[in-house]
Amino acid sequence: MSDNKLRSLLELKPVKEEDLTFGQFLARLKDQPHIAETAPSLLVRAVESLGEVEIDKVPAARRPYLRRLKQQGIPSYKAFDHVRGSQRIVHALLKHWRAAASNGYQLFQAVALRGGPGSGKGLLANACKDVLEDAIVYVLPTCPVHENPLNLLTLVSPASLKAIAAEVGISDTVLEKMLAVAGKPCQDCWKAIMDGKDAKNPPNLLDVPVQAMRLSSRKFGIATWSPAPEGQGCSLYSAILRGSRGIVDMPELFSVTQPAQGQVSELDILIEATNDRSIALAGRCSSEDAQGRAPIDAVLIGQTNLGSMNEFLRIAKDPNRYQRRIKPIDVPYITSVTEEEFAYRDQLARMKALPHIDPMALKMAALLAVISRLKKEHEVDVVTRARMIDGEDLLVEKKAPAKTASSSSSGGYWGTTASASSTPAVKSEKVYWTVDQFLAETGEDEGMYGMNLPDMLSVVSQAVDFYLKRNPQFLSSLRMIRFLRARVDEMGRRANLSEKDKEVIKNCLEFLKFARFKSDEPGLIEREYRRVLKRELLAVFAPDYETRAEEIYQKYQLNARFHAQGLKEFPDPKNRSRKLQVDSEFLDKVDTSMGLELWGEDRPQFRRALDAEILSKTQEHAAKLLSGDPSASEELTINWKTLPRLEAGIRKMLNDEVEKQIERILSPAVFQLNEQEQKHREESLQRFRALGYTEDSLEEALQYVKDFELWK
Repeated sequence: MSDNKLRSLLELKPVKEEDLTFGQFLARLKDQPHIAETAPSLLVRAVESLGEVEIDKVPAARRPYLRRLKQQGIPSYKAFDHVRGSQRIVHALLKHWRAAASNGYQLFQAVALRGGPGSGKGLLANACKDVLEDAIVYVLPTCPVHENPLNLLTLVSPASLKAIAAEVGISDTVLEKMLAVAGKPCQDCWKAIMDGKDAKNPPNLLDVPVQAMRLSSRKFGIATWSPAPEGQGCSLYSAILRGSRGIVDMPELFSVTQPAQGQVSELDILIEATNDRSIALAGRCSSEDAQGRAPIDAVLIGQTNLGSMNEFLRIAKDPNRYQRRIKPIDVPYITSVTEEEFAYRDQLARMKALPHIDPMALKMAALLAVISRLKKEHEVDVVTRARMIDGEDLLVEKKAPAKTASSSSSGGYWGTTASASSTPAVKSEKVYWTVDQFLAETGEDEGMYGMNLPDMLSVVSQAVDFYLKRNPQFLSSLRMIRFLRARVDEMGRRANLSEKDKEVIKNCLEFLKFARFKSDEPGLIEREYRRVLKRELLAVFAPDYETRAEEIYQKYQLNARFHAQGLKEFPDPKNRSRKLQVDSEFLDKVDTSMGLELWGEDRPQFRRALDAEILSKTQEHAAKLLSGDPSASEELTINWKTLPRLEAGIRKMLNDEVEKQIERILSPAVFQLNEQEQKHREESLQRFRALGYTEDSLEEALQYVKDFELWK
């Protein structure tokens, strides 16, 4: 072992980065204005400097969800990527802190992360603290709150500020905005500058010492308030002093008891720190004396559950003063199945030993957790909504279509020719659900109740441990579903369950209903397992699925174009000298798979509008690129998945063909298969194993397929 090598590897960064003077600090403002920024600005810059998650580099399973978020204008920041499913909350938080960084009213507010147990409030607060660890700020070393050196300019006469700005090389407007949120120097800093000075030796700010320091949870700038009985823990006052210039985390923010008569509530100190952005220095002088105060510049972030906050405000004498200064931001449970699943994977990665886990086992547990958090009362079932939230492009028609009046010139994608009547015909226009509409309709409290993450992590860990001790050691989707039902049933027998908890347990048991016979109707979880298993069957028994689908799309587009023009033949794209017949039978077959009525206007309208729809997609993408929309990729791929309805029709058409093959290949009479079918069967089973199944778990899955004849 080399001491020198080990020494270099164990070297830590010093807390103090640099010594300089106030004059040198001012000289840097021209090229580095951020050195005088407020704490919210520092936090936002620290998060953004780490960048966004590179979607193409994350596991493929996560990409649809992250892309869906990006389309909605919600970035996924690397600083919070380990807090699974937190992207929407982080977006709301940064929106608040960006406004504060711009000197908005939010600069005078604390934030309260409000959510149920295990919703991720603590993880979010810790991520904010972590991103500020080692961030460099410029401070006055004599100050008990390590205040911003810029505060010293508040001691200079207004008449001198313009000349100072000109000398430094920045506009007086920029300096004015910087000083708009500067605090008055504290008593300690003022004394260090003024003591021992007189008319013959006047104080001068130019040579006041300044230090570049790293924020540290062990020294200053990053603090956590731990409310505890007297003589223990840390007071909020101490935490605010310690966390000034950085961040103060306040877990269980509203768990404080109301003070006795004549005493000051600890939360009143928080109100003082937000309202005045300063705090009285205890034991120095009265709080009315400006020199006895210290300027506070910190991100103040609290954590609470809805019940504690409501109870505190109910008994508070003046609840409005807290509501004005504390901005609640709801933290729902994870509502992405993929993000929930990866939270389980994070946990399992720390375990010493694991059984074999089938590819869908964790997803079934994650699905149960997510749908337990979505509102059940909706015309679209919770599984379909969960799939759309997770990034799947599903075409879900609204049951109550909008009524629109069409004129004689009306057309469009689903347009119909108006009658000769002078009164415009009224037709039903198909309207489809979007994720934004789901979220808007279900309300802000979507995801605030349901199975919490700690309980789910416990159940998953128990399942892993249980099947690690079995022989053979594998955890399949079916085993996971049964295990979940047993554990949820146990949870329902806990004491002191709230009415909301009882409702969640009841829904989960309904979702986990198991089918014993083919005639039984399975619950939503098993139904989804069947759907995904059937999709896997199609993938392994038809590996050329994508190629065949693209061929159908190309053929449909070409034939539909010329059919819409009333032509019966068209030039062969591969050989222009040869003519091809328009295949009306093929067009009808695809249209039928899409659900277009045989004798209605939908078929010709769809065919006529096909090229226009593709052109519209291209123009929309080009417009996004020109506007700098981050959701637009560099290249637009036009393929069989571009138009959702056509994609659904092609899928149905192909699925029907493949299902017939599967039924024969998986039939009990394997000996009746010809040589080509037997080869196809073996190759398909090998592809099944490549998905992540062992021999035992594959046998269980295929037996389930046969028992319930899933190809039907």
